[in-house]
Amino acid sequence: MHRTSRALARLPRLLGVVSAVLWLACGGGSSGSTADAGGSSGSSGSSDAGGATDSGAHDAGGGGTKDGAGESGSSSGGPDASGDASGPDAGSPPFWEDTYDGIHYFQTFDSAVSDIAGEASHAVFVWGADQGSIAAYRSSSNPKIVLSDYMPWAYDPDASHDLAYWKNLHPDWVLYQCDETTPAYYPGTTNMPLDISNPAVVAWQIQTVATPASSQGYDMIAADELQLGGWGGCGVYANGQWKALYSAGTGDPKADADAVAWAKAFRDAAHALPHPMGLIPNFQLGGSSPTDPSVLGVVANTDGILDECSFTQCGSGHASGQTWLDLVSFAEYVQQQGKAYMAIDEVATVNDAEVEWALASYLMSKEHASGIFVSGVQQYGSDLWRSEYGAAIGPPCGAMQPAQGAYARTFEHAIAIANPGKASVTFTLPGGKLTDLHGAVQGATITLVAGSGVVLLASSPQC
Repeated sequence: MHRTSRALARLPRLLGVVSAVLWLACGGGSSGSTADAGGSSGSSGSSDAGGATDSGAHDAGGGGTKDGAGESGSSSGGPDASGDASGPDAGSPPFWEDTYDGIHYFQTFDSAVSDIAGEASHAVFVWGADQGSIAAYRSSSNPKIVLSDYMPWAYDPDASHDLAYWKNLHPDWVLYQCDETTPAYYPGTTNMPLDISNPAVVAWQIQTVATPASSQGYDMIAADELQLGGWGGCGVYANGQWKALYSAGTGDPKADADAVAWAKAFRDAAHALPHPMGLIPNFQLGGSSPTDPSVLGVVANTDGILDECSFTQCGSGHASGQTWLDLVSFAEYVQQQGKAYMAIDEVATVNDAEVEWALASYLMSKEHASGIFVSGVQQYGSDLWRSEYGAAIGPPCGAMQPAQGAYARTFEHAIAIANPGKASVTFTLPGGKLTDLHGAVQGATITLVAGSGVVLLASSPQC
């Protein structure tokens, strides 16, 4: 996830990073489990994700509305229900706004947003909010919006810190490829990769990212590109001697275990801050099963998942077949654990058909903590809210169901239909007047080509 537009805004933080590294070099720091800090460029990660229960998970709200399981609850009213306009209460990480009723937009970076108050009025979350915008968010009509501070998961945020710099400062933190010479750069970056299994690296991240963010009014840390299986790193030099960490550059189960351990160590420390901070990583299934134990472990040790690839596969095409079903299952599971699932759908060209595919897919799994952001590939930073997101669809009447060769989910005032198959499907619509999101009245049937979806508004209640 590239974000060079925020480089200058992060200079004060980066100076703090240097101070903290010097502090650690002089004996400071605390034990943790694994990690690295961030704030610069990167490429979209491709991992997997899943869920597991967690006693520390947030209550994502209830809504007291219709649900296929008959579940009800009370809305949290945003990050917390205290009415304090300064953000969530100290003592607990933020609660997610209840998203059960309607369509919910979130913002991916805000560096090009000129009207923060306007954006806050229709967004539930900001991935990578600029520090200079925090006051405007907190004084807006939506002061409880969840704000996250960005960091890359496992490399130095400052690309100017080359290998010589790190060899002089902390040579044992640098992660190398299996040739024992070349740093294991994350794809698309030249930032120095760090050993996320080193407790001192976790302590450094908490000290240089989470702690300042906590005092600045943020609610979450947005950790970019967390993934399982590694990306080419094999080991480090400890006291000048090669120390193998992984048997191969990718696919070592120990890399999975270290990623999960990092999430637990970082989140535990972030939750323990005087103003507790949550953790939401950019993390994808990437072909793994949503029930993979490591996937479950990541979800168990985070407060939400941002899926940059979601139903449009990082802009490479629409998810289909079992891949699409796994994404729906994964998004449902994450929310069942009280965590949020935020879906980015990148497309080559943003048009009505692409937006409806993204919306229909998102609505199949939308429960109490979910949001959607549709954009061109890596076109982040601007407010891309669309009028379609304001459609009054109401709460769901039940879960997604296979129907007529496609999948459908009924809402109180709408029906969403998606065709993730390989062939066109003609779908017989329920009775009553139905219109699309642009007001066009529908006939008795609708044909959905492969990889398409539609959201239709009903003139009478559907449940």
